[in-house]
Amino acid sequence: MRVRKVVTRRGRNIRGDFPSKKLDRMVLWESPLEKAALLLIELSPGVISYQEQPEEVVYWNGEVMCRYVPDLRVNLCDETSLLIEVKPSGELKRPVVKTKYTWIAKHLQEQGEHFLILTEQEIYQEPQFSNLKRLRHWYNYPPANLPSVKEIAAKLHGYNHGSLQEYLDMFGTDVAYALIAKGLLVADLSQVLTPASSVQLPTGGANAAIYF
Repeated sequence: MRVRKVVTRRGRNIRGDFPSKKLDRMVLWESPLEKAALLLIELSPGVISYQEQPEEVVYWNGEVMCRYVPDLRVNLCDETSLLIEVKPSGELKRPVVKTKYTWIAKHLQEQGEHFLILTEQEIYQEPQFSNLKRLRHWYNYPPANLPSVKEIAAKLHGYNHGSLQEYLDMFGTDVAYALIAKGLLVADLSQVLTPASSVQLPTGGANAAIYF
């Protein structure tokens, strides 16, 4: 449950809802950059769950006690979690903002929390971002009865990798792309996804892909 109500003011940033299959609910975002970050988090196989505006952090800035609500808490497959702030890089160059997040990061580190600031530089990395936008259709609308990793491995007869074209031929377009979107097959999304792309079975666990 969110700890802070989203307040919309006339003339301020666009706000909206992101449909999450992972959480089976709508997730509120407060800027287009947050919406884009949610795409990376949602499609990352290494993310188990996440919560927007998860908690209030009280920290000392050297003079007074301050309150801060992170944009997200993300829970990972390796049983760790991290708090995430989504912020344009231009804002972080402002001295007052830079100082604020320096104090926040220091406090969270002392509390044993992992803290990450995502800017447009990390979020809009290409071709990964375009690959994820393309895969989102199959993530949200996968064909019925997708094969499991075990069933895929059995069909590969001992091989754990091949080209995307081989999987397209083996399973058909919709199934092959849905398997990649769901993390049941792994492709290097930092490269343009083409029929020649190398695709392999996931190693899973702490090695599950994270796109941020």
